[in-house]
Amino acid sequence: MNRLISALGLLAVLFVSGCGYHVAGKGGAMPAGVKSLAIPVFENRTAKPEIESDLTAAFVTEFVSSVNVDGDAGHAMYGVIKRYELQPVSFTKSDINQEYRLTVEMTLTIIDKSSGQVIWRDENISDYEDFTVNINDVTETTEREEAALDKLARDTARLVKERMMEGF
Repeated sequence: MNRLISALGLLAVLFVSGCGYHVAGKGGAMPAGVKSLAIPVFENRTAKPEIESDLTAAFVTEFVSSVNVDGDAGHAMYGVIKRYELQPVSFTKSDINQEYRLTVEMTLTIIDKSSGQVIWRDENISDYEDFTVNINDVTETTEREEAALDKLARDTARLVKERMMEGF
């Protein structure tokens, strides 16, 4: 009986102390201890108009849970959207496109605004999202493309934050 009590006690101590694992993006810290971050509207170098606001908004929404997002912060995240591409990925038997893959590539840089020092940079952030085409309704297809961009933006922002906080 004493062994059982000792084993349970040891198990309780191990449980309380934890094993070092944590949910990605919830452990660790921002690079260089960044506590507040300005996120100005990303630069759009693509031919697709107005996507910079959607991508920037997704990053603001994601990072506000980890740092104080403030225009007057000592650090800033600058984004450059380098590519916005739609590629057909599946077709009907009649060779009509039925699904697109939306791919976005960007560069993100976090800079210490007082010194100009680069704290973190990734020049090859890329993500994609597939969406279906409604050949009878162009408006619906456009709405699906916008929804795909919104999902891609949220997912990319989450993944970037997780990588930053995990030190990758």
